Amino acid sequence: MSSSVETTSFASGSRLVGTGALDADNAADAGGASGALSRGTATSAAGMWMGTSVLPPGSRSAPHHHEDQTTLVCVISGAMRFLVQGPDGLEDFTATAGQIAVVPGGLVHHEENPGDEECLCVVVRSSEAPVVVNV
Repeated sequence: MSSSVETTSFASGSRLVGTGALDADNAADAGGASGALSRGTATSAAGMWMGTSVLPPGSRSAPHHHEDQTTLVCVISGAMRFLVQGPDGLEDFTATAGQIAVVPGGLVHHEENPGDEECLCVVVRSSEAPVVVNV
């Protein structure tokens, strides 16, 4: 049996990724941090990347984009406000626990935590190597 940090691989190509992989540690392979927003890589496969982000209460990320990579953000706990520079101006929406936000690639955006608890998210990108460009 694997520990919480290990990944177990099977002959079929299936993998079981331990819970320890869900730590947001600002690793370079997760794209690093954007202001107060921490990131961590859990795994990547078949043109997809999955990781985590953590944003402390009252904090915000730096404005950034992910080149052409679409980002899916599933809020596990807390809330995350998204401010996205869309084609018709600034778009402002908040995702709460259980909701998924979708941010198309190339759009400059930043996230804020409007609540009084840490926001934990699982993040998926349309690439095995996530790109984060702080602007």
